[in-house]
Amino acid sequence: MQDLEALHARVGARYPQWLLALLMIGSMAMVLASTSINVALPAIMHDFSIGRPLAQWLSTGFLAAMTAGLLLSAWAQARLGARRTALVGLGLFIFASLLALVATAAWQLIGLRIVQGVCAGIVQPLAMVLIFRVFADGGRGMALGIYGLGVMLAPTLGPSIGGYLVDHFGWGAVFWMPLPMCALALLGGQWLLPDQRERRTPFLDVLGFVLLCVALFAGLGALAEAQRFSGSSAWVWALGLLGALACLGFLMRSRRQAKPLLPLQLWRHRGFRNASWVAMTLGLALYGTIYLIPLYLQTVEGYSAGRAGLLLLPTGILMGVASFAGGWLSDRYAAAGLLVAGLLLCALSAAGLGAMGSGASFLWLCIWACIGRMGLGLLLPALTTGSLDILAPDELAQGAAAITFVRQLGGAFGVNLLTFFLEWRHVAEGHDARADALAFQQSFWLLAGIFLLTSIAAWQVRATRH
Repeated sequence: MQDLEALHARVGARYPQWLLALLMIGSMAMVLASTSINVALPAIMHDFSIGRPLAQWLSTGFLAAMTAGLLLSAWAQARLGARRTALVGLGLFIFASLLALVATAAWQLIGLRIVQGVCAGIVQPLAMVLIFRVFADGGRGMALGIYGLGVMLAPTLGPSIGGYLVDHFGWGAVFWMPLPMCALALLGGQWLLPDQRERRTPFLDVLGFVLLCVALFAGLGALAEAQRFSGSSAWVWALGLLGALACLGFLMRSRRQAKPLLPLQLWRHRGFRNASWVAMTLGLALYGTIYLIPLYLQTVEGYSAGRAGLLLLPTGILMGVASFAGGWLSDRYAAAGLLVAGLLLCALSAAGLGAMGSGASFLWLCIWACIGRMGLGLLLPALTTGSLDILAPDELAQGAAAITFVRQLGGAFGVNLLTFFLEWRHVAEGHDARADALAFQQSFWLLAGIFLLTSIAAWQVRATRH
């Protein structure tokens, strides 16, 4: 087996830089896959003759599976080693992407997206762990900044590049678009990733993981099916009850386990509980707006997939700049103030988009979207700082994983709830083109209200540990 020190000696002094580049490529491929699907949804809905309630599973299924996969990552890296974990995850991700190109039914695409999500959840956290280890002697801050910039640009490049490819090659392009980067990461991982394993790693809590997956997908399924059937349908209530019971079982098991998948003791800190509310809203803002804005532009404004993706391009650049500024400000100002400022910018952006009727200019739509991404740029580093400052040193690794889990959970359920609200308002307003435009506007106003309410919890994100 080769550890980081042996690889550093074999490759040479440039090994940390080569490893950083490899980790960026792998993570960007996963992020591209998670966000580029949104510009392809109208085309997929048309080709498979499905509506938004079913199509949203292509996004929420991926996010929910990624949320569950995050809790497997630490165990897989310890048990199998970083190299085997990454190679298996990337290989399975490539295989699922190729199968998606020959899918003939919507349920097949949804199933393959869920497989992709599990792979992304397992592979992505490896990057942060390896960066912390390989840059232990210095340069860690710069390495994290470069890595973060690449990962934050990917959600913007995904819809932009994906939209152009969908216009010219069809929806299948969003599945083969990340494959060159995945293949490069697969080859580079064979030479640059360590394969050291911990022989005494405890066995995986399989029952806890199964309960978590049932809770996630049954809960999402109940919300999705409520859009297709009556809310009083026995099938909807059965799914909801199954999700609630599985969630209760997972929480009870986590309390009894010595090494639980999700360490519940972290939430004994009041500040960490408030930070978790902010993290859920951040997930809703990050993934919900990327889902809602391209759909709005293509459905209401009549944009092509390429033009809808182009509008999101400057938003990612500004988000990267704001994130660098947020990191600098986090060293000088309290996290609570930065979190509130970021949420207020997100609320202003959503309110601006909600106040604009159909037929708004490309420039103004872009400006309001940019304001929201600047708010997210401030939120990301401030949330990390604010949530981890609350914890004891021996809780930092668990806290970082827990906050990431909560953020992804907010993204999965946020997209689902937005779709539920959108469909409800579409039917309530008359079920025509005008109703569609009003439903989107009301959804943006709902987002603005959520951001304002969360700012109250954000103000309470203060260290309570002495």
